[in-house]
Amino acid sequence: MRTFPWRRRLVYVTVSLLLIAFIGVPGLALYTGAALPDATEAMATDAMVQVDASRWLVFRPLPRPPGSTRLGPPGTPTGLVFYPGGGVDPIAYAPLARAIAGAGHPVIIVPVTLRLAFFDVDAASPVFAAFPEIRRWAIGGHSLGGVAASWYARANPDQVSGLILWAAYTDADHSLATATTQVLSISGTLDGNVTPAKIIAGRLLLPVSTRYIAIEGGNHNQFGSYRFQANDGIPTISRPEQQRQVVDATVAFLDTLGAP
Repeated sequence: MRTFPWRRRLVYVTVSLLLIAFIGVPGLALYTGAALPDATEAMATDAMVQVDASRWLVFRPLPRPPGSTRLGPPGTPTGLVFYPGGGVDPIAYAPLARAIAGAGHPVIIVPVTLRLAFFDVDAASPVFAAFPEIRRWAIGGHSLGGVAASWYARANPDQVSGLILWAAYTDADHSLATATTQVLSISGTLDGNVTPAKIIAGRLLLPVSTRYIAIEGGNHNQFGSYRFQANDGIPTISRPEQQRQVVDATVAFLDTLGAP
């Protein structure tokens, strides 16, 4: 497993600041990333999903009760480690994580230093060690979190079977063009930060087998449940509808990773 020692972290922090400007997340979004009430409500355990926020935000599917009609994944579950977007409260992704776990795949959202995943590119490694019962993993993230996840996937191809990018792409220094990792890219057609043009340009840096889904009418902010983000596009679909499409695509991708 490759890690990112402190000397290299200095380089990555510098690159991070440049990428923030490049991707266009104004002011690091530190004042816009507060979670909305629906996200806080999604942090409660129920009959389908167990939630634990003691170290990470862990969403575990619970065993289906006898006679339940709830469907699970067709094969063995794939765990998902998720890096939040820059400046965004990790809890903002709880509604989506909960829905993914409800479909049978454990999700672990990793809080990161200063809410910038570039400071904790290796944050997934202790998660893998803490859940040895999960034999297959994907890593993903939203916006800047997705960029950091792509860096981890490139450095540790033996640790992850899939990479999930929500409104994100990798950079030229961490190209995955020749990687064998399976990749899913989900974007919004009205995203004002990671625009459709940026997603198209980033295709050269991802495997040719990458699956692309563009949510018609979706924007950047509605990949989570947090306050409005400056410079973003105005969505023409509701937050619940955009998140439903994100969850459906993510679950379908995770299902394929664990299919027999």
